[in-house]
Amino acid sequence: MAWLQPHSLSEALELLSRNPRIVCGGTDLFVNAQRNGIEAQSTDWLDIGRIEELKRILRTEEGLEIGAAVTAAEIWQGSRFACVPALQQAAKTVGGWQIQNRASLGGNVANASPAADMVVPLVAYRAEVRLASQAGSRSVPISEFIIGPKRTALREGEMIVSLFIPARSLDVPQVFLRHDQRSATDISIISVALLLSPKAGQIEWGTAAVGAAAPKPFVLGSEVEQGWSGELDAGRLQKLADLYAGASSPITDVRAGEEYRRSLVGTYIKRAANLLLDQISGSEKGEVV
Repeated sequence: MAWLQPHSLSEALELLSRNPRIVCGGTDLFVNAQRNGIEAQSTDWLDIGRIEELKRILRTEEGLEIGAAVTAAEIWQGSRFACVPALQQAAKTVGGWQIQNRASLGGNVANASPAADMVVPLVAYRAEVRLASQAGSRSVPISEFIIGPKRTALREGEMIVSLFIPARSLDVPQVFLRHDQRSATDISIISVALLLSPKAGQIEWGTAAVGAAAPKPFVLGSEVEQGWSGELDAGRLQKLADLYAGASSPITDVRAGEEYRRSLVGTYIKRAANLLLDQISGSEKGEVV
């Protein structure tokens, strides 16, 4: 076994030719090591936590780029992330504070758990996963990068460098909510991220992503999402909630049953919408929200 600690991205990409297991915070990887058949003594490990390029946070006119090694604690505590409050809210639910100080954004994406909290707002944002290898770099929409439970489109010799959030999703009213067993577990039973952009007293556009209710977090098509535009009364919200619930395909396990999870999807879609509508209404009246 070798524990490799590169200090630059180029060095890390060169070391990937040895086919090591990439590790940053290790909060998922080591917990699942025995189940996944990973033999620590016969595996080389590539620790990317010291690479400064992977800790970069850059906002431009095009959007916000967040390095793969940025931790959950840095996200929810950092003022530079105030433009993505749903991501901050999700980051604050990632385990206890010890986990949050180690768990990385890139690791949460690479783990590809259907219940990965930080992935849900990223899917709602239409974020891109930026990847690099010695052969070059590429960007993949996060909805395409995550293929299914624990499965991604990561190629051999490739690593996640950053996550990019388009400018359209920044500084927009947004919220992340999740349901768990009354804090008895750190795993979401279902989760929802919702963005609503107001204009002239109505909603110009909206988008929602649902987590832990399908093999991977999902959004619905543009025709459904047009339903967020305009005036959102109780009837329209119920129709939208039913559409998201109907599109879910949750499992039954020891924490919750399929039908219960599906009903929660609709409930949390409506709850998230009402929270944002109250927030938007208060802002338009000049209130502190």
